[in-house]
Amino acid sequence: MLPKLRLIDPRLPDRVARRLESMLYAAPLSTVAYVLGLMVMPIALWLRTGDPVISSLSIAILLLIMLRVGFVKLCRSTPAYLPTLLAFGLVYSALLVALVVRAFSLGDDVAIALVVIAAAGYLSGVTIRAAAVPALAIPHNSTLFAPLILVAAVACDSRYWAVAILLTCHWIGTLQLTNTMHNRIRSQLLAEDRMSRAAFTDALTGLANRAAFDGALAERVASGPATIAMIDLDCFKPVNDTHGHDAGDEVLKSVALRIVATLDNRHLVARLGGDEFAILFHPSFDSADATCAAEEVVRALEAPFEIANANVTIGASIGLAAAIDGDDPRAFKRRADGCLYNAKRGGRGRVWSDLPRPGSYGPPDKLGQAA
Repeated sequence: MLPKLRLIDPRLPDRVARRLESMLYAAPLSTVAYVLGLMVMPIALWLRTGDPVISSLSIAILLLIMLRVGFVKLCRSTPAYLPTLLAFGLVYSALLVALVVRAFSLGDDVAIALVVIAAAGYLSGVTIRAAAVPALAIPHNSTLFAPLILVAAVACDSRYWAVAILLTCHWIGTLQLTNTMHNRIRSQLLAEDRMSRAAFTDALTGLANRAAFDGALAERVASGPATIAMIDLDCFKPVNDTHGHDAGDEVLKSVALRIVATLDNRHLVARLGGDEFAILFHPSFDSADATCAAEEVVRALEAPFEIANANVTIGASIGLAAAIDGDDPRAFKRRADGCLYNAKRGGRGRVWSDLPRPGSYGPPDKLGQAA
């Protein structure tokens, strides 16, 4: 059941959620310092009390935190990462509670001071390193300090009452600090995400822009197979001339919606500028799939658009191309543009392709086969 827990707000954009997750326990030097401190604590407690229980609890805590460090390094990208961190934190907090309770029961002031300092150090570390995800930080802190406050409060000693008051103030302060830090981190990441989206989004249609398309294309060409469709509207200029640029903008928005509706969400659809659009198909699409999808887009754009109380028909031509060995993105796009030019020269409203024919494993014998 744990992997199904939602510890990060599902309403956040994926990129923001991933960055919040990456910020967890991202300070290895502070972790090392804390581990070194924990290594000293069992020795000091043993020398002070000679109690095997308190020393065993200290060693268990040390082993658990070392296990968590290894888990963070090896399993950061797994679905169980956050739920397992939550489980680690709850067990760790419970062990710390047992350690402090044992120190209280022994009545040794030095031992109590040592374990309370260790608990307070853990609380501060969790507050700073896990503030990106309060659903982790707050349960850790509460599991640790709520029982400690109760134990200190019921002890028949004014010194323990003082400890209870100090712990309560510390606990409340860290809860407030966790929320404050999280809100600041979240706001900053959301602002950066909005700026990033604006830089790679076409303001008119909401599609990816040329920069986003070129970046995605370069990554795809470098990593594996790539197929693109270059789309040019056939009779768009008369719309602007007859109905005005506002009507033309409405047509472009409608064209974008139709292209997206024709395809599934695996593909990247972009507006390159003016009346030029492009599609970067998912790697799973073969030549037949891409050709079929391109033909469906042509048919979808043949239907009239109702703009300014008038029906306008524009149509579209498409050039299809697939990356070949040694291709670079510019040469790849030029080849697709060449196919688009052939489609328009051949009568418009059609798909022209240099994709391999079904059953073949390389580029076609000649550029410019009508799909």
